[in-house]
Amino acid sequence: MRLQELLDNQSMSTVGFYQINPEIAPRIAIVIPARLDSQRLPEKALLQFRGLPMIEHVRRRGELSSYQVPVFVASGDDRILDLVSDFGGKAIRTLENHQNGTSRVYEVSKNFDFTHYLVLQGDELLVLPDQIDSLIKKILEQPQIDFLNLTTKILSDQDILDESVVKCVQDQNGKILFLFRKSPLIGPYPDQLGSIKKICGVFAVSRAALGLICEAESSQLEKSQSIEQLRYLELGGTIYGLETMENFPSINLYSDIEKVENALVSSPLQREILNRVLHTNDAK
Repeated sequence: MRLQELLDNQSMSTVGFYQINPEIAPRIAIVIPARLDSQRLPEKALLQFRGLPMIEHVRRRGELSSYQVPVFVASGDDRILDLVSDFGGKAIRTLENHQNGTSRVYEVSKNFDFTHYLVLQGDELLVLPDQIDSLIKKILEQPQIDFLNLTTKILSDQDILDESVVKCVQDQNGKILFLFRKSPLIGPYPDQLGSIKKICGVFAVSRAALGLICEAESSQLEKSQSIEQLRYLELGGTIYGLETMENFPSINLYSDIEKVENALVSSPLQREILNRVLHTNDAK
């Protein structure tokens, strides 16, 4: 079933334990897929920053969105679920083992009737509420978009060489042509900096596209690059990039922890958001 059929057939009423504003269509939820068995950095969801585990930082940043859409943490690990619940968040139990975060979100989607899901990876500790808002705003304006990924500029040769950073090239209309970890371009790095964008771990996907992706077999290209979005491109889908001017690191490796700590100290914007995150419960 395509998106317009979903919009035509579904009522705007109570979704789970939230009352959705009937004047807002499409209906969007933020889902943060989380697990403990990360291969490169085990139990990174529980890493402590300023007295809070990383997953809680990410959840609270999601809740700082000005659109105030529902925020769920989806996991099959009791420690994550209990932690989120203890902090007052909405935790959804899923199967423990999933191929990737998208398939975990797909399991969640089967029990709700949101038309779009904003997938916020649990290692995006430095995500900005404004970045989340920009994705939501775009989907509200153009609900026909099935897949919209936040992108940002590559700032250094090091990012081009870093295979933990997912990158892409786009056409002039913003469509993502290809995603990769190791640059296939052969020109000098200064020239590549203007052609390559970084793929951020924040994207919005329609319920229809989510089903198409997760009901299809994992593709060879997806496996070779270990990039889940490639399956959708191989299926003939279109992914649009939405560029943000801010470029903050995610946490994939031990070396990224120091980068994130430095950003929390050196960036006035991050310091301001961190203060709001740390005092979120004070206002309740």
